[in-house]
Amino acid sequence: MLASFFGKSKPINYVLLSALLFIGFLAAIFKGSIPFSSPPEILTALSLLLLLIFSLLLLDFVIRKNNLTGKNTYGILFFTLFIIQLPVIHESPQIIWAMLCLMLATRRFLSLNSDINIEKKILDASFYIAIAGLFFPWCWLFFGVLFLSILLHTAVQLRYLIIPVIGVLVVFILKTTYHFLVDDGFEWFFTPWFEMSFSFGAYNSLGILITALLVALFILWMGTMRLIRIPSLPKKERSRAWLMLIVLVFTLFMAVLGDVKTGAELLLPVFPLAIISANFLEVNEGSGRAKPFDFWFKELLMWFLLLISLVLLIV
Repeated sequence: MLASFFGKSKPINYVLLSALLFIGFLAAIFKGSIPFSSPPEILTALSLLLLLIFSLLLLDFVIRKNNLTGKNTYGILFFTLFIIQLPVIHESPQIIWAMLCLMLATRRFLSLNSDINIEKKILDASFYIAIAGLFFPWCWLFFGVLFLSILLHTAVQLRYLIIPVIGVLVVFILKTTYHFLVDDGFEWFFTPWFEMSFSFGAYNSLGILITALLVALFILWMGTMRLIRIPSLPKKERSRAWLMLIVLVFTLFMAVLGDVKTGAELLLPVFPLAIISANFLEVNEGSGRAKPFDFWFKELLMWFLLLISLVLLIV
């Protein structure tokens, strides 16, 4: 049964989920979502597949390092299933890179619980966010999460609020230097950075529409239940729970406001949603401790999402 199998963290789980990503990759090739006819296209496509597998392992590392869920692989299961529903992400590699940078930044946010090297953690997080902003400018909204993380986890000091500016300046100088050497000019600085689009024509595709509805349903359902349960959580876990909800809200705003409207933007809120969904499965209603949810409910929910994902590989 899926609940029992992914309720444990074993090497075979990672192998199977990586294989599932590969199956989704092959399906995307056959559907024409991934160009695969020339050596450069093949190399690019395989590089993105490896990047997705790496992001899967990175998400698992972030979860385990910060005890965001119990000792299970529910989080990366949800993450994988949502990814294979979105073959269009291979057409927008900048979204994958941006998501990866936001994951790294989130890892540093969560580590602010410890009072060790706070300045370095804030600098690292601001650096990752600034890099993400190069791939998808609306990721700069994530600085709001950084400042809220500082408020949640530390005694606020003026230098903590100044450090992010240093991270941004470092990235700005590096990008300016690159364009000066390659383009021999500063034209990039005068091009619009933040472009907004509310053209959802791509959502006329049945596959993208179903995935968008599922993501919206999970956000409303799992997010609301997590919000309700926060007061009953142990004090040590509350700040992490609040932070993941904040990350979910900000990534959702990025997806809605950004100019990428191909369905690939749904990838941004998927990684915090996967963690929150795992929390929903492993905690009994009204309990603040990690206990198994009703066995058959978990089974039906997991099988439903798996079957939907497999069907969308075909349509």
